[in-house]
Amino acid sequence: MPDIQTQPTAVYRLYRRDGLLLYIGITNDTAVRFKWHALTKSWWHLVERQRIEWHPDRPTALRLEAEAIKAELPLHNSMHAAAGPHDTPLREARSQLSTIVDDVRVQHEPRWITYFGKRVVAVVEPAFHDDAVRNERIVTALREVDPVLYARLTAGD
Repeated sequence: MPDIQTQPTAVYRLYRRDGLLLYIGITNDTAVRFKWHALTKSWWHLVERQRIEWHPDRPTALRLEAEAIKAELPLHNSMHAAAGPHDTPLREARSQLSTIVDDVRVQHEPRWITYFGKRVVAVVEPAFHDDAVRNERIVTALREVDPVLYARLTAGD
């Protein structure tokens, strides 16, 4: 797997319909990142437009993201927004955490899984998701073939 630090990385801006800048972020996979925002950000439904700029590596994108947040003051960014010398360790920790999260996101992505009739979102490896879907089909077949056994198994007997 290529080193995340050397991969091309995007700086993206998300805008509301009236042009208000909502958020500035970075990622090496915009599709996965936007799906994650859709699942986790209460303001995602306001996004009407996006602007994406690709850069040769993550350190360049991180620097440009920080500069943009400080200069453009997006509504929903907290990192870099009021940064000063006093919070340099916190900023570095956030940066490292962001790198780890993006690295995990490359290997995993949010997926819907049905667990005994309840749909839940889970961040899982694709192979786990495929196994869960296969198991869901087995459980569904069992429910149809032997409803009594299915009821006993789901009741914990």
